[in-house]
Amino acid sequence: MTVSVLITSEFALSPALEAQWLASLPPPRRMQIGAWADTPSRHRSLLGSRLLYLGLRRLGYGGDALATLRYPTNSRPTLALPVSFSLSHCDGRIVCALSTQGAVGIDVEALGGLIAGDFHLYLSAAERAWAGRSTRRFYSVWTRKEAVAKAASQRGLRDVARVDTTHGENLAAFAGSLWHTASVPVGRSHVAHLALAELPGQLSFHRVARSAFERDTELTLSSALR
Repeated sequence: MTVSVLITSEFALSPALEAQWLASLPPPRRMQIGAWADTPSRHRSLLGSRLLYLGLRRLGYGGDALATLRYPTNSRPTLALPVSFSLSHCDGRIVCALSTQGAVGIDVEALGGLIAGDFHLYLSAAERAWAGRSTRRFYSVWTRKEAVAKAASQRGLRDVARVDTTHGENLAAFAGSLWHTASVPVGRSHVAHLALAELPGQLSFHRVARSAFERDTELTLSSALR
């Protein structure tokens, strides 16, 4: 199994770039994102879609791979390809995980002032005790739980409370099954975790600079002009 994680920092898109990236998405998703009034939310979502596009290109898929992207109601997004993926974004960071075998989940959060004691509904007593008053430990527990919920459940946040992270540093349980979790290198101001049903044969992390998006756009535009 090959798993790759692409990571980028948030940046504002030009109107032309936003329009081009919107045009690469299936019409229902394009209309949904285009209707959002909040500009940072639109741009983060589009950066996530573009990371997915770049990840698919790395796997050898063509420039039209996003055409198979679907966002079913009450279910995680899918591709009509033998690739599972998961996207997450927050203030300052966008991440995308791709797996060629088996479900994958990822979650990233900006390190803030929340502590485990604020989340009795979602964290068990043992998880709250482990995290104590450490904000970093809280976000570590939270991102592990949400990553597993994304990979294992169709209900997302509603199943976060059912994920048990007390089975080990890199293991979490959900619905009778154990999931492997791994920390994602997203910088000191953010925390992120990856969740997988089984250990991958190859796990790689890739930082994607703004210039890489711009080079990709230049190639796309050049191809369109031919």
